[in-house]
Parts: sequence; C-alpha cells; structure tokens
Amino acid sequence: MNMTDTHKIDPIDMEVVGHTMISIADEMAITLQRTAYSSIVREAKDFSTALFNAHGDLLAQSESIPTHLGSMGKTLKRVLADYIPAHEIAPGDQIVLNHPYLGASHTPDILLYAPVFVDDRLIAFSATMCHHVDVGGVVAGSAPSNATELFQEGLLIPPLKLYEKGEENRAITEIIRANVRMPDYTLGDLRSQISANAIGVRRLSRLLDRYGADTVIRIMNAWMDYSQDKIRTRLAELPDGTGRATGHLDDDGVDIGQRIDLPVEISIAGDRIHFDFTGVARQVRGPFNVSPETVWSVAYYITRCLTGGQAVQNEGVFRQVDVTLAEGTILNPRFPAPVSGRYHTIMRLSDICFQACSQLLPDRIPASSHAHATTLAIGGRKPDDGQYFVYYELNGGGMGARPGKDGLSGIDVYVGNCMNVPVESAEQEYPLRFTQYELYENSGGLGEYRGGLGIVREVELLADELTVTLRNDGETTHPAGAQGGCDGLPAHKMINRGRADETRIQGKVTARPMCRGDRIAMYTAGSGGYGDPARRHPAAAAADRDDGYISG
Repeated sequence: MNMTDTHKIDPIDMEVVGHTMISIADEMAITLQRTAYSSIVREAKDFSTALFNAHGDLLAQSESIPTHLGSMGKTLKRVLADYIPAHEIAPGDQIVLNHPYLGASHTPDILLYAPVFVDDRLIAFSATMCHHVDVGGVVAGSAPSNATELFQEGLLIPPLKLYEKGEENRAITEIIRANVRMPDYTLGDLRSQISANAIGVRRLSRLLDRYGADTVIRIMNAWMDYSQDKIRTRLAELPDGTGRATGHLDDDGVDIGQRIDLPVEISIAGDRIHFDFTGVARQVRGPFNVSPETVWSVAYYITRCLTGGQAVQNEGVFRQVDVTLAEGTILNPRFPAPVSGRYHTIMRLSDICFQACSQLLPDRIPASSHAHATTLAIGGRKPDDGQYFVYYELNGGGMGARPGKDGLSGIDVYVGNCMNVPVESAEQEYPLRFTQYELYENSGGLGEYRGGLGIVREVELLADELTVTLRNDGETTHPAGAQGGCDGLPAHKMINRGRADETRIQGKVTARPMCRGDRIAMYTAGSGGYGDPARRHPAAAAADRDDGYISG
C-alpha cells in the first residue's frame, strides 16, 4: 500500500527531484570508473553506485550491474539494524564491509556507504559496490574454484567505519594493505569509491538545500510509490499461473562431475510474483553457493524483465516480489560455506527462471543464453620490475535469440552487465599477449532468428612462474533454443592449442602453474536460436555465412 499522499506533491518537482537522483547515481558511476586503478573496474565496469533513504530503501541506481540490485539495500538495512544504528552515524562517516554473510555478494565486492545529513538529521546514503581485483586469500584474484570454506576467499571486513567524521581509520586501511596482493590497486579503487560517494553526498545535499528536507523526503516516498504502482499494474496484466523449470551446474569445483540441480517455481497471482527456490540442491562444498541477498537480485531482475521499463528503478519495484529460500541450500548456505563462484550460479539460475516464465509467456521469452561468463585470473611478477600483479577478466558469450530479433554476441548477460576487457588495455598493463579474439563460429543456435555467438579469446603469457585460475560452467549444457530454434554450443577451454602438449582443461581450474610462452584459449558458450530455421530469411542466412557466423 502506498504511504504517500501524492496530491500534496507538485508533479513537476517530483519529476525533477526523482530524475536528479538518477543523474546523481550516474555521475557517481562516471567518477568511479574514471578514477579507478584496476581494469576490472575501469574497463569491465564491474561496480554499482546508488542512493538510499535513511532506512536503506533504494532511491536510484546507476545502469550498472543487476547482481547488485537487491544486495546493496538489504545489506544497508542489516547494518543499520544489527551493527551501526543510525544514531551512531555522523556526517563524514563512511561505512565499509565485504562480508558475504552480512550482505555482500562475495569477498572481492566491497561496499561503502556515506550518510547525507541536514543539520543533525540523517536523510539518505550515497553508496558504491565495487569488485576489487584482489582481497587476499589462497589465489591471485581471490576466487579459488576449489575453495571449501569462506576463509580461503580473502580478507573479511565486517561493517566498520573506514572514515569517522571525515577522519580516515588508518588501522582498517593498513589491515587491507597487509592482506592483499596489489595494495595500490585495491586501495586506489577503494579511494575511487570514496570519491564517488563524496559526489553523491555533495549533489544530494544541494538538492536538499534547494527544495528542503521535508519536501525531498515526501518526494522520495512518492517516487518509490509511483514505481510500485507501475509494477503492480504490469504484473496484473500478466496471466496468473505457475511456471516450473530445472537446470544444473556442471559441478562445484570440488566434487568434479557431480551436477548440482536448480529447480525453480515462479508464480504470478494478481499483482504479485513469487519465486520459490526451496527445491534447489543442498549447499555444496565448493564456492558456488550464493548469499540470499544476491538471490533476491535475480528475482528483482526477472521481475523487471517481465514488466518492462516503464517503472523507474527503486525500492518500489521490489515491494511486489516474494522469494522463498530454504536454509542450508546452495542459495541460502550456512557459514562458512564458500561463495566466491556465486556469479556462475545466479547466471544459470536466471536462465532457468526465464525457462519457467516461458510456460506463462511462451511468445515473449528469449531462447537460452550462455549463462556462464568465463572468468580468468592470472597472478605473478612482472619481468621488468618484479612487481606482483593480478590480472582479472570476465568474458561474455551469446545472448539468446528473441521474438523478432537475432541474439547478441560476445556479451555478459542477465544479472551481469560487465564489459570485456579490451586487448589493448590488458597488453599495455600486464605481461600478456592476446593471439586471438573473435566470435566463436557456429556457436549460436540456428533459427528463424539466430542465437548470439560466444567468443574465442586466447592469451599468451609473457612471464615465468605465473598461476592461472579459470572459472566457468555450462560445459555440459547446450543453451536451449526456443519455439523450434536450435541449441547453441557449450563452452570449453584449451591449454597450448595446436602444440604437442595441447590439453583440454576442465572449466574450473585453480592456481595452475604456467610459464612464458604458454597459451590459454577460452571458447565461451553461444546461445539458442528462436523459431524454425527453415523460416529464416534467405538474405539473413547468406549474411550469416558471409560474416563467418556460420560455416558453409
């Protein structure tokens, strides 16, 4: 039920204030990206920026990572309720944490919250969430594919004040410095977050000065109510019913070859949507468990896709969504189960959710996408100066074909939204040479509308005594076609392709020793086609062959 009497609010003021908050979140994102040190932030854009009210309700979020949709606000609410209550927060504070069991998604994702005050009154928070290239742990990049407990995945930071009344807590900074492999990069990116938060505080303070705190608070509430009304209307227009689907992960990186089932049930009733994940597998030994806050992000993302883009993204969108989880499962594990691979689980979970939705909306849901971005972390010392480096990248694949459109190729899909790191940037900064980077021929399923293609990306190492950690799934799953479309090709990985010591490696590799001249070739999965291939327009089929998307 809406809590705001919108008749007392000037609609023009509401539009100006509401969209100014969105503009502030976007400016924060630009600031973070342009000042960041690491390529995973600067190039891949693996971060989010947002504004929240004093209670932790989302007001505006940058167009960044859907994975962070629910986790940032739910984490802030938990911090305020259980760790640092509002009356202990002062102007100039910045609250930091990365603990997955306190709301963060995995240890490399560091959250930072800065309060916004009018006099002594807490009005809002400026917030950032950023993937850091390394936070310690047993492997470079802090993402071991074979971790069996959380402590192997890097430094754990509970909710603490990194800044208190404008003064840096040097003890926290030095603890971080002493526990990470690239302290200049980690602390540099953290200071980029601090700068982005400062932009949010400054811009929102100006808005409060212009309109007054009471007026802005009323508009904030009306802004969320307006989005809730939009979502309620759109959900009510969808057919009531329940869709069910199941899929699996190849394995958990520890018990190799033992697939992990992920059944999903999604129900729409009137103006509400319910996601039931209680039937999923028990928590696993490996790092592919997921914290509940991140699972909620999947539910929010799917809901936004089903209801279209009319509603502005804020807390009001979330109010019509229900999620049921069972404790001790892969989507609600017990501490200290490892979680660093949670991205691959929620990507696959998103794909399964869409398959369930296709039973309710058969003519609107795309074919399956690659659903398993390939992450690569390389660590060691640079040959020129002996400095330790960590290179981290995330590679996309094919997006499924849609009613009326071909799928997209070589992109991060679903709850991701990261960019592929440009070859030129990586080669300039690290002892690496990329010998191939192109679309993966024939990986997109045929159909009236062709599935998007995966990529082939091969990197040669230019230093000795390096370690390579690879993480991928979907090597036993062909991305499914829809409405008669063909399936796409799954992913696979090769070491030293074409040499006498050529080896096909399993999708989850941790700290494999490699040396100068060795090469890693990553073939990411394609996606499913949509509709009967016989109905594809001849000119489109010819263009596919001419462009090398398909052979023959």
